[in-house]
Amino acid sequence: MSTSAPAQAAPTKAATAVPGRWARLGPILKRNGLLIFFAFLLVVFTIAKPEFLSQANIRNILLSASVIGVLALAQTVVILTGGFDIGIAKTAVLAGMVVAITAGMGPFALLLGIAATVVVGLINGILISRTKVNPFIVTLGMYTILTSVALLVNNGGSIINLPPWLLGLTSWQFLGLPGIVYWFLILAVVMHIALAYTRWGGHIYAVGGNEEAARLAGIKSSNVLASAYVVCAVVGGLAGVMLTARLGTASPVALPGAELDSIAAVVIGGTKLSGGFGSIPRTLVGILILMALQSGLVLMGVNPYYQGMFKGAILILAVAVDVIFSKKK
Repeated sequence: MSTSAPAQAAPTKAATAVPGRWARLGPILKRNGLLIFFAFLLVVFTIAKPEFLSQANIRNILLSASVIGVLALAQTVVILTGGFDIGIAKTAVLAGMVVAITAGMGPFALLLGIAATVVVGLINGILISRTKVNPFIVTLGMYTILTSVALLVNNGGSIINLPPWLLGLTSWQFLGLPGIVYWFLILAVVMHIALAYTRWGGHIYAVGGNEEAARLAGIKSSNVLASAYVVCAVVGGLAGVMLTARLGTASPVALPGAELDSIAAVVIGGTKLSGGFGSIPRTLVGILILMALQSGLVLMGVNPYYQGMFKGAILILAVAVDVIFSKKK
């Protein structure tokens, strides 16, 4: 009996070793799933089209990510509170139009563009935080209003022949990358610091996690919500200014569908639509995944009509995975 005991114990130990390894691997996959998926995309597209990782294509991906990326940074703030801004792209268009039509006033035009976005953000924030109107309804209504306002600024026409000072905001280059990419990265750093290392950022997470608990803890949740929509509008407006400076023209119909791409980037990045969880680095990975997917599909010659299907499928998959992990937790 004594000689057979070790032989019986060995299989039990071996049997429990495998589940133990998977138990340790699960959290690692969860924490780094985005990066793993991003790396998977890079490998697949590089094998299919080696020029995918060429310097020119990487530059194009970063360039494409810049304006949509800034909109996604703005969207991250309000999604962390459990809301979102359907009209963010129209806010960007309005800011670009205002700056362009007042560009003759010099850099003061930038203040006018930002002031316009502050007004938009305040209206959204007050309606959502004070009257408790659903963010979808408020921002959808603002989307419709701003669509008309942008058309009225110049009677539906684009504004061209912009002054050199405005074009110079993004025309400079460093290490082969245009200035607009660096403005995007600078804004990402500023937004990350604001959300991760300031009291205001902590309140954003608290209100998004549990607004009632935040209120009981002494946080003025209505003020925090209002400030989130103001910040979202201002950052979104900066995206519009960047686009105007880069293209050398301001169009009232620019950025079609950009509001949905900005939300998709944030959600793909793992930020919860219910609020309280997410970060700027996650949004950055989300926007890179979205732009890399778009670039890879173009290089592979995929019909543009099918590209939207792939993007939509990845968005649904990202939300589904988030729901599954939340239920398990």
